[in-house]
Amino acid sequence: MFARAHMTTVRSILAAFVLCLAWCAGLPMALAAVSPERHDPSRLQSIESAIQAAGFSPSAEHVVIRGIVTSSRHGIVIEDRTGAIEVKPIATEHISLGDEVEVTGKISLQPEPQIQQAEMRRLWGGSMPLPLSITPDQAADGENELFLVQTVAELVDFGPAGLTGLRLNLRGGHQNFSAVLPSDNPDEELSAKSLQPGAILRITGILVVNHGLNTSHGDAFSLQLRAPEDIELVEPPSWWTRAHVLLLAGIAALLFSLGIIAYNHIRHSRYRAVAEERANIARDLHDTLAQGYAGITLQLEAAQQMINRDPERAAALLNEALQLVRHSRDESHLSIDILRSLSRNDRLDVLVARCVQQLRSSSDTIIEQQVTGDASVLSYNMVNNLFRIVQEALSNAVHHARAAKIVVRVCYQQRGVLLEIQDDGKGFDPQRIPGPEDGHFGIVGMRERCAAINAHFQLESAADGTLVRVKAEA
Repeated sequence: MFARAHMTTVRSILAAFVLCLAWCAGLPMALAAVSPERHDPSRLQSIESAIQAAGFSPSAEHVVIRGIVTSSRHGIVIEDRTGAIEVKPIATEHISLGDEVEVTGKISLQPEPQIQQAEMRRLWGGSMPLPLSITPDQAADGENELFLVQTVAELVDFGPAGLTGLRLNLRGGHQNFSAVLPSDNPDEELSAKSLQPGAILRITGILVVNHGLNTSHGDAFSLQLRAPEDIELVEPPSWWTRAHVLLLAGIAALLFSLGIIAYNHIRHSRYRAVAEERANIARDLHDTLAQGYAGITLQLEAAQQMINRDPERAAALLNEALQLVRHSRDESHLSIDILRSLSRNDRLDVLVARCVQQLRSSSDTIIEQQVTGDASVLSYNMVNNLFRIVQEALSNAVHHARAAKIVVRVCYQQRGVLLEIQDDGKGFDPQRIPGPEDGHFGIVGMRERCAAINAHFQLESAADGTLVRVKAEA
């Protein structure tokens, strides 16, 4: 706008120079041809021509212009097809945005182009002109000052403007600029996403260029907004803000630390499980092989002392030692077989099936095995004790109860296993269970093995058979 005024001034100087030459040459027709038109105060002018004419006159010129009201909140701005200008009216009737008005007053270019002491007359109501769509860099050139413009920029931050207004600090292209909304309750009328830093906004307002080298906020220009509707959300702020990145980094560090703690806990749990398994294996070997060898040693030492004094007694002791050797060998084979089965991930019912197969081949007893449920992982200590309980119960049913049929049930449960060994042999009085004083260690041994693995032991016996039930939790 000011560039146009400057060019008009240059043309005026050139025209004056030509007029002088023509006068000196005595060419009155040339004077009439090149002299600028004398301003007619009663003639309706465009905004651009009024500003150009004001550049020729040292005093304020009387003008009559028509335009559409584009801003009326703090100062009135009108716009036509050629330009825009601020109006300082003496008194105003009810003026609305989009109204076509006629303005009569004195135009001044200092400090900004404006019509002072203006009389305004509303001609008719109309519609708002479409805003001029420009970039922030184009807005900073100053060619469209006071025009209703529209631009797209990123919201940097916002704060109060005066007592009730709202100031948006924006960034677009190579420019930093502001948009001022003089609203009573701007925060309530704008959506939360529109006021989040980083949001991309489409701003519509009156362009005011900052011509000074230094401004209070360092803005190249500002947009005077008319209503909250002049702010339109184009794109919400990106989630990847600095605060969110730091939050994610903190969460990732926390999860990484928790992962290390969990890994160390699992590793230590495995180490403890392995140590417990080794301790159980060592205890089992001590209870079977070591004690068996100790018994063999005692029998051999006693036979050595009796061999000269009582050969028959010595022979009996040697025979008992031989039985202990065979028993210890069987126990060692059984322990090794259990360890191999666990290393192959064999289930408890697989070990029981082998034991059942051996008894079938060595006796006429009918033995059935029933397996239900999904197999669960059991420790060596539990498998060893449960298998030996089954082995002892089967041995009692075959050799002592003289059973014709035995049913072995292995029921895998969600958190453990249930064993049942039921026979149809001759039973006994449950109130008087044979014990060590009677030379029988089987039932006592089963109870002890159940106690070792915190399993529940139940024994039922009648004239038509016996039922052994063991329930263990993994």
